[in-house]
Amino acid sequence: MTTATYEQILFEQRDRIGIITLNRPERLNAWTWKMNAEIADAVTRCNDDAGVGCVVVTGAGRGFCSGADMQGFNSAIGARERATTEDEKRRASAPTERREPPGEGFYQTSKPIIAAINGAAIGVGLTMTLTMDLRIASDKARFAMRFVRMGLVPEAGSTLYLPQIVGIANALELSMTGRIIDAPEALRFGLVSRVVPHDDLMAETLRFAGEIAANPTDAVWNAKKLLHRNMVECSKPDVIKREGAAIYQQYQSAGHKEAVRAFIEKRDPAFNQ
Repeated sequence: MTTATYEQILFEQRDRIGIITLNRPERLNAWTWKMNAEIADAVTRCNDDAGVGCVVVTGAGRGFCSGADMQGFNSAIGARERATTEDEKRRASAPTERREPPGEGFYQTSKPIIAAINGAAIGVGLTMTLTMDLRIASDKARFAMRFVRMGLVPEAGSTLYLPQIVGIANALELSMTGRIIDAPEALRFGLVSRVVPHDDLMAETLRFAGEIAANPTDAVWNAKKLLHRNMVECSKPDVIKREGAAIYQQYQSAGHKEAVRAFIEKRDPAFNQ
C-alpha cells in the first residue's frame, strides 16, 4: 500500500488489517469534515489493496469520537446569521472539504470495517459506526445519540441503521432522550457485539479482524455487500436474483476452488496467497 500522511487520522497496516486511528486526542477526536475525508481516503486505499482484508477504526487517547467539533457549528451559525438570502445561508452551511465519501453507500460496500470503540462515542461518533460492520467496545466506552440535546435530528443514515441494529423501541429511546449509556447497556441493546476489558480492546479486535481477513477477500466482500443491500430490499425475488449472481461469481473464484480442494485433500485451505 502506498503510504499517506494525514492531519487528523493515523493509518497503519498490520498483516492483512488496515488500522485507522482518529487522531485529535486533545478534542476527544471531535469529528470534522476533514477527518471525514481522510477516513474515506484511507478506506479507499484499503479497498484498492489486495493485501488488506479488513479495516479497524479506533480513537487515539481517551475517546473514540466525542461528536462534531462545536467550533465548526459555531462558525456556521454566525455565517448563517449574517446571510441575507437563502442561497447565502446554504453556502454558509457548506464545508470547504468534501461533504460525502465517494459514491452512494460507500461504507456499506467497502471491505469489512470493525469499530474498536475505546471511549466516548457521541453523536456522529456513534452514527459513523452504525454502517460499519461490527462494533467492539471497551468496558470504558460510552454512547449517546446526542442530537436532540443540540436541537438537531439523527443523520448519516442512522434512522435506517439504528432501528435495524437495536430495534425500534431502543432506537426511539436513544434518539428522543439523548442520554448517555455505558458499555454493558449498549451490549444489552445490541448496539455492540461484545464488550472487553479496556486494555484488551485492540488485541481482541485485531484477533477478530484477523479471522475475517484470513478468509477469501472476494467472498467476504460480496457477502457484506449482499447483506447491507438486501437489508432494505422488499422484494424476495430480487434478493434471490442478487444472491444467485453473486454465488455464480464466487463459483469461479480461486478461494472457492482452494476451499473445495483443501476439504477433499483433508488440509487447511491457503487463502489470499
